Amino acid sequence: MAVELTITADQAGQRLDRLVNSLAPHVGFGAQQKWFRTGQVRLNGKRVKGAERVEQGDRLRLPPQAQKQEASENSMAVSGPDPALVAQLQDCKIFDDGRVLAFDKPMGLAVQGGTKTTRHVDGALPAFANEAGEMPRLVHRLDRDTSGVLVVGRGRETAAALTQAFASRDARKTYLALVNNWPEGEDAGVITAPLIKVRQGGEERVQVDFDHAAAQSAETLFQVERRAANGLVLIRFEPRTGRTHQLRVHASHHGGAIIGDGKYGARLPQAWPGVRRLYLHAAALELPHPDGSLIRVSAPLPSAFEEALNA
Repeated sequence: MAVELTITADQAGQRLDRLVNSLAPHVGFGAQQKWFRTGQVRLNGKRVKGAERVEQGDRLRLPPQAQKQEASENSMAVSGPDPALVAQLQDCKIFDDGRVLAFDKPMGLAVQGGTKTTRHVDGALPAFANEAGEMPRLVHRLDRDTSGVLVVGRGRETAAALTQAFASRDARKTYLALVNNWPEGEDAGVITAPLIKVRQGGEERVQVDFDHAAAQSAETLFQVERRAANGLVLIRFEPRTGRTHQLRVHASHHGGAIIGDGKYGARLPQAWPGVRRLYLHAAALELPHPDGSLIRVSAPLPSAFEEALNA
């Protein structure tokens, strides 16, 4: 029998695909996407794609598989967020005023679930609900392999305000990256190069394209912080737009390559002496608080960066 429910006030404002994922965490991401493609998810009786925002009072219908079955001898019931991940994020918490919460996200931890991705920040957020039961919600993202500041908002209104701050570019983001081959004399400036998503060899990539009508404007400020004797350069990047993989592509376009970026930059050699990771870190974030004040959150530079610079 299909699962039918009414959207509550706390659920209102969420993207439908994320809500479905939270309602049926025992079902894989690929299976959930098939529900949307085949019309098995209905919102107010209509077919939907998943990007829609739900409102209080909306009627949602899901297929019978959304109802979690009782655990059998060969299966384990989903009991809630992974306690080990919750403890890890608790240790990584760097800001919490009751409405806004921020973590220093570790490198290698996904922000959202997906195909074969079951361990992610979003899955642990229910453990950080406040006493009123308001659940933290994602308002922006970091790539899995990027470490640093990740902000979430508790409750629908707070999350909506923070999401709008990112959408309207009122959020000021600062990243630190290790690169090689950065041009001499290019110690500060602006990279302005439009970006477009393409498919190459069955893989989605982002590239600079000044001619295609579908390319999106993208702008990044940069400042060299340190040039090491071994040729590595520590650079501060401030993206003025929020395009997918913007910093990684802009760095490569400008003549450099972010260390550990096998897709756009420089793969780590087998003899790399330090931590094997993408050397990109979300170091600071400044954005308006829903109460009118200004939030400033920073995450210290991982020790692996300093070790690489001194190697």
